[in-house]
Amino acid sequence: MMSRAMAHDFYDDEQARTRAWPSLFGLLQTRAQRSPARGIYMRDERGAQEFRTYSQLLAGARRVGHALKERGVAPGERVLVAQPTCFDALISFFGVCALGAVPVPLPWPREIDAFKGLTNLMRWRRIARRYDARVLLCADLGVRAESGWPGVWPPYPLEHVLDPQRLLAGQPAHVDFQAFEPQPDDVAYIQSTSGTTGAPRGVMLTHAGLRTSLEAIGRRIEASSEDVQVSWLPLDNIMGLVGAVFFAMHWDIRLVLMPPERFLDQPEDWFWAIHDHRATLSLAPNFAYNYCVRRCQNSALEGLDLSSWRIAMNGSEPVRAQHMHRFRERFKAFGLQNWAQMPVYGMSEATLGIAFHPAGQPPRIDGINRRTLEWDRRAEPLPEAGAPSPYERMHVVSVGRPLDPVEICVIDEQGNELPERCLGEVAMKGPTVMAGYVDATKREASDVQPTRLRDGWLLTGDLGYVADGDLFYVSRRSDCIEAAGGKRLIFPEEVELFVDSVDGVRSGSTAIFSDPDHGDEDRLVVAFEVQTGADAGELDDRINALLAAHLDVHPVRLMHLPPRSVPKTASGKVRRQLCARLYADNLLGRRRSAWPAPGALRASLRDLSEALSASGESASVRLKALFGGASKDE
Repeated sequence: MMSRAMAHDFYDDEQARTRAWPSLFGLLQTRAQRSPARGIYMRDERGAQEFRTYSQLLAGARRVGHALKERGVAPGERVLVAQPTCFDALISFFGVCALGAVPVPLPWPREIDAFKGLTNLMRWRRIARRYDARVLLCADLGVRAESGWPGVWPPYPLEHVLDPQRLLAGQPAHVDFQAFEPQPDDVAYIQSTSGTTGAPRGVMLTHAGLRTSLEAIGRRIEASSEDVQVSWLPLDNIMGLVGAVFFAMHWDIRLVLMPPERFLDQPEDWFWAIHDHRATLSLAPNFAYNYCVRRCQNSALEGLDLSSWRIAMNGSEPVRAQHMHRFRERFKAFGLQNWAQMPVYGMSEATLGIAFHPAGQPPRIDGINRRTLEWDRRAEPLPEAGAPSPYERMHVVSVGRPLDPVEICVIDEQGNELPERCLGEVAMKGPTVMAGYVDATKREASDVQPTRLRDGWLLTGDLGYVADGDLFYVSRRSDCIEAAGGKRLIFPEEVELFVDSVDGVRSGSTAIFSDPDHGDEDRLVVAFEVQTGADAGELDDRINALLAAHLDVHPVRLMHLPPRSVPKTASGKVRRQLCARLYADNLLGRRRSAWPAPGALRASLRDLSEALSASGESASVRLKALFGGASKDE
């Protein structure tokens, strides 16, 4: 019998041709034509499920494109798309693509009321100014969403704030619409970076780059139309949009989507979706696997069968050997395969995929001397007898080898390539590198530039090393803390890992950063959220003893925080540099009032006032429009 890998090699060329598509909208068209009965399952926050075929999604996208064209949206124009995980989000995105316009997905807030709706709209208005966008497709914000108050609403520079349901209300079920045909190297959509090191930047991804990345990832994980994928990742996140939606379409895979809120509230529902659909693929950041170990109750898992799950991709942040082990040990009783977890490495600027561990092989874990890595920047293997002290023991997980079209190397600060087992910045080159950043989102030369382009290479801002051809990702360079006059590097993830292991600390809610007012020595601050009911006073001695023994780290301050006070990105990454700024301003951990904060209220009103002033109309004209009626067409 032909093995899965042999079958892939035998049919590679022919199957690659059948997977070719000219554009993102062409991807949806191709899938609807070739797999008319296939589609996407959508599980809502209550656990109910709905199914739509790709043909239905294509019809909806055509109607959105037709309606936007009637409102004057043109090819190349940028359109903001802010939606929760739902079918409207997909038809909105692909409807913008159908026009040849460029969608910009934005994160959807977890909670919505009138004030928060206004606050988010004002924030999106600022984004619209940066992206030179005049159209926003968004769900109901709890405030007036449709255009209709000339000069007053929507806020400048937005000309249309459109709810897809209302947008399509007057559209026929079938429209005569000719989709725009872009060039392969045209910008397909703009992906926002996670924002861990500063304001998110707009990454311009091309149709050709997306197709190349999807093909390369699928070949590495041996994807086929027999696979079924489950994802709870938000659709503004590149792992959720490219890694789940586009990937499933490209490889003709059945897809199940669920909102991230459902996962956060009831993480076991992720596993039940895998169980119900006999899913074979799913992906998540490292924190999610540890979150499930700590949050899932056995009573909620009774009868669960995860034996179909062949690949659990783990990426977006450093993959922890301890977390992989705990996850495997916890869920092997429910049929989880021994080597289902697949460490991966990628980023938005590289169109998601850079390096992936081979499918079906056990992850490679490198035992190295921590002291040598921190002080000498070398990943020296531990002797067979083990480390002489806990501080000198460190385990780093391999994220595999570069995908076929990608070239990687590790460089020093001068840009020189380093030999194996030397710590440096990871650089990559290949056809999947972004077209560039949106100009208005580029950072000033004086700001931190964690990721940048140089002579055709993408310098990632990540620290890692290569050993026997495998890439080992260690930390984000800008998050590392220099000690001993810059001679020692402290990796924040390592410190956070030990703090998170202490009972009473909320897992995944620890932030490590420097106190700028404490000089060059001993300036480490450890801020962590305390579990409800835990005695915060008892935690300090245990944490200090643990960090001293295992890391030779002696924090200048341990800071107790209430739940949900450590700022994170939409994908769950801790924003350490924002924590440092809030700490410096004495704002970190401040409890939020149920009422809008005066500062936030003033900012929203100031934004609204500025938007009205920028409309270029007199107050009398605006008031006349406000009280004189609104046009239904706007």
